[in-house]
Amino acid sequence: MTMASSNTPILVDDGFNEYESAIKRQKSTTSKVWDEMTKLECENKNELKAQCNHCKTIFSAKSSSGTSHLRRHLNSYLKKFNKDITQYTIGIQPSPEGVPSIKNYKFDADECRKAISTFLVCGKHSFRIVEEPGFRYMMRIASPNFKNISRYTAAKDVLMYYAKERDRVKEELAKAPGLICLTSDNWNLEHTNDEYICVTAHWVDKDWKLQKRIIRFRALFPPYDGLNIADELVLCLSQWGIDNKIFSITLDNASYNDVMVSCLKNRFRANQAILCDGAFFQVRCCTHILNLIVKAGLELTDDVVGKIRNGIRYIKKSGIRRKRFYDVADKSFHLNVTKKLRQDACVRWNSTYLMLESSLYYKDVLDYWGQRDKDYQMFALSDEEWRKVTIIYKFFKVFYDVTCVFSGSNYPTANLYFRRVWKVYKFLLDTVKGPYSFLTPMVKQMQENFNKYWVEYSLILSCAAILDPRYKLNYVQYCFNTIYGVHALDFVETILSNLRLLFDEYVKKSKSTSSSLAGSSNVSDKNPIDSGLDEHNDDSADFGGCFDESDDYKWYLNESSTRSEKSQLDIYLEEPELELNSQIDVLDYWSKSSVRYNELSLLARDLLAIPISTVASESAFSMGKKVITPLRSSLKPKTVQAVVCLDDWMRAKGFSAGNCYSHFIVRILYYFFINLII
Repeated sequence: MTMASSNTPILVDDGFNEYESAIKRQKSTTSKVWDEMTKLECENKNELKAQCNHCKTIFSAKSSSGTSHLRRHLNSYLKKFNKDITQYTIGIQPSPEGVPSIKNYKFDADECRKAISTFLVCGKHSFRIVEEPGFRYMMRIASPNFKNISRYTAAKDVLMYYAKERDRVKEELAKAPGLICLTSDNWNLEHTNDEYICVTAHWVDKDWKLQKRIIRFRALFPPYDGLNIADELVLCLSQWGIDNKIFSITLDNASYNDVMVSCLKNRFRANQAILCDGAFFQVRCCTHILNLIVKAGLELTDDVVGKIRNGIRYIKKSGIRRKRFYDVADKSFHLNVTKKLRQDACVRWNSTYLMLESSLYYKDVLDYWGQRDKDYQMFALSDEEWRKVTIIYKFFKVFYDVTCVFSGSNYPTANLYFRRVWKVYKFLLDTVKGPYSFLTPMVKQMQENFNKYWVEYSLILSCAAILDPRYKLNYVQYCFNTIYGVHALDFVETILSNLRLLFDEYVKKSKSTSSSLAGSSNVSDKNPIDSGLDEHNDDSADFGGCFDESDDYKWYLNESSTRSEKSQLDIYLEEPELELNSQIDVLDYWSKSSVRYNELSLLARDLLAIPISTVASESAFSMGKKVITPLRSSLKPKTVQAVVCLDDWMRAKGFSAGNCYSHFIVRILYYFFINLII
């Protein structure tokens, strides 16, 4: 691949421009009179006639004549045969604050079609639903003024809606005060075997609120290797105009990601758009790491966990058997049967944890079932095996709780990484020394997998923990001391040196920005008398005979005092920590501290925006499964991206699926109410 080595993005027209055609097809101006008039074709193609849909009168409709005469006719006709209904058309419209406001009713076809697009996107409905008789009947009852649209028109409306919202999101990214962090993941669609990539942007806005937006959800072209994916990412960042604002990218542990990151680093180094030579650029997905660790341990507990898995599968396989089981649990053991037996998925260890949790809840019922069902007896557990299940469940609860914290995408997680992962590491060390010998082989296998990632990536994200005022450097030192003892100092010094290098980058950037702003003012502030002397003093200019060292001496003193002064980072580290378990908003803390620690707050803003898992991108694949169903597998890639991205952007604006349905139903009922009055 020669393209990967080039600094120029590949020229593939599959990004933004393909959506512009949908907007260009839309007429720039369309008069409302054409809702009540029909255009007629004439023998002379230069002429155009219009016929009133009510009285069938024919008028001239030349573009040079305008539409004022048509509007006057409609106004006079409607007033003649209809009452003035403005006094009756007062309805309740939901305001953004949720408080009803009084507003005169006026049918807006564009707004109604936008509401239908929102309904289709948020509900993952097929575009064909707008052609169904039930939908058209509902719209006809709600508003006779609404004209039916085809599925092709509905798809075009969604693309136009996406293009407009995309421009708004692009403006948000351009206005982001700091750098942008990315998460990216790939997904293979089973029934089409297409490979999709999802890229999500994370940043802290001017109000110090964490934001995230999906900026790409596209089908990849083979080969699906690191070089090809790197080209796709470079093209994406270039189209969004953020290729010089990237701080880090969070990825899973797939081998092609290492090749892709290496290629991206080379491109960013050439453009001088990477900090600390890429030391903070790649972040491993912590949830994937925990998944590998736990799966390695679960493989050694298949004897007990496998019996529970097969027993639950046996009960749930038969509808009659399943009903009898829950009847016994309800009537004989008085359990809440709304909490069902759960079966795990082999690719998700947390589903295995939830399966163990449900089996322990129904333990007595499962024992009762094993005594009465001969076919189930082979899956029944002894008291000793139940004791092991209880211990295994409590053991994996630590990992489950940490995974839930790491999976958050609406709050900073980079500062939480170090403490949570250290607890897991410490927990493994303590378990090996504990009384449960049957766990020892499992824990040692987990430790081996844990060590592959802990040393390298604890150094990177420990810097984020230091910028949490509850932890700072002392807590990091304490954690390393409990693990490495006398060798802990080497790790701490490495972390601190990396943090100082990164802080120096922000100080240089801040000084270069301030000097560029002050450059023009320095020229204008120059004394005109002195400048005149400098221009005519040829001896001084050519030979330096009248050199005055006072200015040079002042500069020397200033530089010396600057070197002796403590940096913002040193002052921050010397201040006492906050209470370790106190509940604080770390972004709010740095927002309030930005006056005292100017450059350090800028560093904290970017570093705390790093997501430590790819959950934000993976969650898009759950939406993708609802969008690209076996019955909708022929959707074009640009349509899939429009639906998935629009849904994410609406959620970011607080427009959830539930709000979408309620908003759409309220609008329909409102139109229906108005027409009843009319």
